[in-house]
Amino acid sequence: MSSWRESNLHEPEQRDPRRWIGRGIALWSFVALLLLLNAQRRDSVRCDQDCYGTYRTYEAGHPWPNYEDAWQRDAQNILMTIAFLTALAGSVFLLAHHRRRAVILTIASVVLTVAFVAWVQLSPPVGSD
Repeated sequence: MSSWRESNLHEPEQRDPRRWIGRGIALWSFVALLLLLNAQRRDSVRCDQDCYGTYRTYEAGHPWPNYEDAWQRDAQNILMTIAFLTALAGSVFLLAHHRRRAVILTIASVVLTVAFVAWVQLSPPVGSD
């Protein structure tokens, strides 16, 4: 084993084989941001002229996407907001060199996002009766 005096100080640095973890966490944070922005855009449109109670006479018994004030829309937005904030917290923990916590928070964000996407995809379309 050589000492630091015998070293030429020009040895190539070893790359961390786990560097892809950090890149994946950062990429997921960006994807979660895009999904959150899409959810906000989707919420601003809601059902427009197909809504009961705004442009059309209020009628009970239709699927929830046909109502402007449906609580499900707000719950979907809150779910995606929590997913994004969890991904952001994972990125912060990664910057603070707490890789295990960052990975756990990123996995939680992915699970929340999958739940959001599944809920949105399984929701009845606007205007359906």
